[in-house]
Amino acid sequence: MLLQRRRASNALRHDAQRANPLYGYDYNPVWPSILSIAHDETDGGALFIITDRPCVLGGAGNVLPLTVASLDIVNGAMILPVKFRMVMSGAVPLGAAWQWGTSASDLYDPVTFHAPNAASGNCADVPGPYTPPAAVTGTSISGNTCTLVFDRPIILSGAPLDDAMTFNGYAPNGVTSAGPNTLDLDCPVALNPGDPWAITRQPPWITTPIAWPQGGTL
Repeated sequence: MLLQRRRASNALRHDAQRANPLYGYDYNPVWPSILSIAHDETDGGALFIITDRPCVLGGAGNVLPLTVASLDIVNGAMILPVKFRMVMSGAVPLGAAWQWGTSASDLYDPVTFHAPNAASGNCADVPGPYTPPAAVTGTSISGNTCTLVFDRPIILSGAPLDDAMTFNGYAPNGVTSAGPNTLDLDCPVALNPGDPWAITRQPPWITTPIAWPQGGTL
């Protein structure tokens, strides 16, 4: 009878479901782990990722296997070697569920070159006030230059230009700040009234969060 009770007890213990099914599957203690993901209490559209050991953030910091509130990651920055700030494409709800997967990651351990272990949880702390991303309020053209006017100041990051913005299907090959809220973008071809323009993702060469997708005609 005692032996049967022990077997039953062991069976129950082994059959119990894990509280977090992402832990324990492909978990490797040599790889880093996420201790928490918390709201930025000064910005409702940003999060902090806290890791259990120093990591580095490469690229624009927006290629991460992080899913939270169906939002995209606009860009990321290292605050401390174990603390990373992510600007999201919208407001992050209080207590929002997050999940860290196993796909490509700009965040990784410089010793093992591996991203953090898969994990999940809920965002800690309280979100701060939210300001929507910058939107284009006007356009004008002169030769091969398009001027975009935004609803707030725009800060350039200095990163190389890419095709996150296109004008008549062409990516710009030069950009300057014509004013606090204005960008002059030089294109490889002359632009004409009625040509289409589009912003399809956050340009890595702009630090200010930009609303996307947005577009129209010149």
